[in-house]
Amino acid sequence: MNKNHPFPGILVRYKSLSNDCYHTKNCICFSSNNDEIHEEERHPTQNSDFNKEGEGEISDKEDTNGDKKEKELHEIYLDDELHVNLWEIGKDSSSPFMDIGVMIHDHKLVEEVVIDLPWEVDRKDIVDLGVKLNSEKSVAAIFNEVVHYDSLAEGNFTNISFRRNGKDKKPFCLFRLNSKSFEVEHITLGDDSVCSRILIKLPKYNVNAPVKDQRKSAYIRFRIKKIPTDVYTGRFKQIDKALISSIIDTRIIDFRINVLRGVPEELMHSNDNLSFPSNLKIIHCFLTTIRDEECVSVSKYYNGYRSLVDEDIWNEYIKFDNSTIIKNEKTINNHLGYQWTAKAGKGEFIKDLNVLGRFSKKTSNIWSIFRFVVVVILLGAMGSGIWETVGIFFSWPINFLSDHPEKLKGYINIIILLLIATAVYYIIRNHRKKEK
Repeated sequence: MNKNHPFPGILVRYKSLSNDCYHTKNCICFSSNNDEIHEEERHPTQNSDFNKEGEGEISDKEDTNGDKKEKELHEIYLDDELHVNLWEIGKDSSSPFMDIGVMIHDHKLVEEVVIDLPWEVDRKDIVDLGVKLNSEKSVAAIFNEVVHYDSLAEGNFTNISFRRNGKDKKPFCLFRLNSKSFEVEHITLGDDSVCSRILIKLPKYNVNAPVKDQRKSAYIRFRIKKIPTDVYTGRFKQIDKALISSIIDTRIIDFRINVLRGVPEELMHSNDNLSFPSNLKIIHCFLTTIRDEECVSVSKYYNGYRSLVDEDIWNEYIKFDNSTIIKNEKTINNHLGYQWTAKAGKGEFIKDLNVLGRFSKKTSNIWSIFRFVVVVILLGAMGSGIWETVGIFFSWPINFLSDHPEKLKGYINIIILLLIATAVYYIIRNHRKKEK
């Protein structure tokens, strides 16, 4: 990873309207006891059955007649989730882009979503994707669920819920943001490196909006273009690549979401009013890259990969604007999506996700093959010349001193070959020791 970037990854936090702990140094926000206490303090009126069931499933409550009925959709809270997609799409994948989606447990308590990035971001490279998710098909592609899409009259809000067994479950509101919703701050650290802080102002319901149309949880999704590849990947090639016909290009993917290890302390301690999502249940990270790369090894959070061949919706999704250069509508079919997921168990919450993987790709072209053939011919000619020179050097004393020169010359040739093989062996062994 490039040393000019202070850390490899992103931080996602909330600027809260509450008076809870703001996750400063040495805080214990993520201890199990404090989670339960803070949850009760934040939502004292929330039905306790919801917390027991987990993941926002609909619970039952009794009506005035003692009969059970389903909890109203506008009364349900979902857990916090983070979705990060790295798209290496385009002619040469030289300028990837990143989509960030945040499911907010209770958006009424959050004033802004704050994203810290380890490079300098231009405001014009940030685009809201809320308007792109304008149908049940597009939303279903993101969440891999059957959805019910219900657009409200207000342009900033769209109600969505998952359809299971003919019933709506896990309701949330999709926010459609505008240019005024995003603000970018550049932070210069002590080592002269620059970070960017994106502040996303959340819209609020109109005071006249009907309660039944409001949702407790909300989802935002936006895109950041022109991601520096050295923020999350480092490349390696063979030292002897000029002498071989094909090159194995190996890279290490190291991308961290909310991982505090390696983050400069001055970035963490400059803002005591920011807190990490305390109800965080799931972090998904997807890397979509060309399919001719081979995934050699991965970290424990790796969850597999999938093909995008038959998913035409992704072709439209990635072509959000003209700045995303796509050769043709079938480009996405040449890619694979690799997934890492950190998921909390029942009654637990998570803090971060470390995405780690090793990818290799073998490349070859006419020039490298031609160069290899020329090198082989030159090496062969050099070997023949050296051998002839050695033969001439030993031929005179052999002919002068021996009655059987041909027989003695054969023995000497064998000794020379053994000496050369021994020298080559020690050269290779010393080279491997230096690499280690």
